[in-house]
Amino acid sequence: MYSPAKSSNDLSPLLRLPIELRRQIYTTLLPHTLALALRYQRPPSPTPRAEYNLTFVRQPSSSAGSWKMQKTSPKSDRETGNDIVWRRGSTSLLAVNKQIHEEAADMLYGENTFVVDVTFDKILFRYRWRAENGLTPSRQFDWLEHFSQRNLMRVKKYVVNVESVDDYTGMIKYNVGGRGLPAGIRAKVRELVDLLVLVRELRRLEVHLIDGDVSRHRFPSGRVHRVQDESHYTQTQTVLDPFRTLYGVRQVQVTGVSEEYAKALETSMAAQRGAAHA
Repeated sequence: MYSPAKSSNDLSPLLRLPIELRRQIYTTLLPHTLALALRYQRPPSPTPRAEYNLTFVRQPSSSAGSWKMQKTSPKSDRETGNDIVWRRGSTSLLAVNKQIHEEAADMLYGENTFVVDVTFDKILFRYRWRAENGLTPSRQFDWLEHFSQRNLMRVKKYVVNVESVDDYTGMIKYNVGGRGLPAGIRAKVRELVDLLVLVRELRRLEVHLIDGDVSRHRFPSGRVHRVQDESHYTQTQTVLDPFRTLYGVRQVQVTGVSEEYAKALETSMAAQRGAAHA
């Protein structure tokens, strides 16, 4: 049996305010994300980055084992979500009462951008915040375990990085190669998508296929030549196929894949439900 509704005189001064004013108050107190250019995140004179990476690509059709060299542009910091920084605030507001919790939680999770990194064996939330000294330390949390299911369902803005590696790196990092490597990555992508399909009105979804090969991490200057099969690039992008089950996403972007694949995947995710399954 429900208790009688409280009159306006019984409410706290905060709850007597219009919801628009309460939301303004929540904004000043709660943590929130902002797009912060990398030049404001790094100390002076950062290590210079290479303009491109060099890769030797083996030609499988050649019996003589010939090679060709190609240039690969490094991913921009914006593409991988490094420009998304949290302004730290107080979450104590969530413990005041049920109504304020629901209103504040909807803002905290629903109006901020969450950067999620998907690898062969993990789905991690990347929490990067700006410290008083201007640096931006970061931590990672298990995305599906650290947060409650109810709060995960509130999130409507994502930057998703899916790490792809070749067989050599896969054996070193995960002890897996061959068909099992892309299958494992695709399975983790499917875990994330299984959550996203339940979210109502996804507003923003950026999906970036990131090169996680060993040489790119150990030698960020780009002077190391990597070896891979020519077919690796085309096969790897299929790990993003589970995203095709999404629909009605307002703002979508896909990078790190061929133009044709990106356009098809963006169109599929942005389509309305009837059109997406026509």
